[in-house]
Amino acid sequence: MARPKTDDPEVRANILAAAEELFAARGFAGTSIRDIAQKAGVTGAMLHYYFGNKETLYTTLLEKAVAGIRSLIAETAASPKPAQERLTEFIEADADYILKHANLTRIVFREMLAGGTELVKIFQKYRVNNYAMLRDIMTEGAERKELRQMDIELAPISLMGMLMIFQVFRPVISLALNKPVYDEAFIKRVAAHTANLFLNGAQIQASAVVRPKRTTKKATTSAAVSENQLKPKTLKKTARKVKP
Repeated sequence: MARPKTDDPEVRANILAAAEELFAARGFAGTSIRDIAQKAGVTGAMLHYYFGNKETLYTTLLEKAVAGIRSLIAETAASPKPAQERLTEFIEADADYILKHANLTRIVFREMLAGGTELVKIFQKYRVNNYAMLRDIMTEGAERKELRQMDIELAPISLMGMLMIFQVFRPVISLALNKPVYDEAFIKRVAAHTANLFLNGAQIQASAVVRPKRTTKKATTSAAVSENQLKPKTLKKTARKVKP
């Protein structure tokens, strides 16, 4: 196959799709240029023309994953709505993105398990990274009393992890819940559950707690009076039985 004179967007997309599937299934080390080229239906020379080498292809996919989440956070940060509404909308969009891009999530997770060197390089390119943007939204919400006090440094990490776990543990979750496919209804259910748990917590609200009825002072006093009224009669009856 001759090298093209100009880039073909379809060929580029096919190469990326093939690499995404293979990197997700086998990891970076377990995937070769030949494997990707064969799956994409191109030659090794064609693949090198579009991406140069395997490393560039790999980082392109990582950047795609990071950029997808970043755009959602940036949109949330720009919204004038209260923090709870903004975070709820972000959770809904993030759940939809993560759970519909299984391969990208697996590639990111594999990279983190391998040390995350390439991900760190990508984050260092941004003046403000994804974590910092999400942290700033939560800080602003806490300062405005729209969010309760929490560990602002850890909260963004916890939120991202709550959503990612549904993709990382997908085989186990699918088995446990009998959900071989994450359909639209289930994705919305995950988003609603995550928003509720993160924003409201698992603790019962004080207003919803049913407390046992306390005995009123009046009732206690009445009971004491009744008891005292009975005592003299009992003593009198007992005294009659005693002979001198």
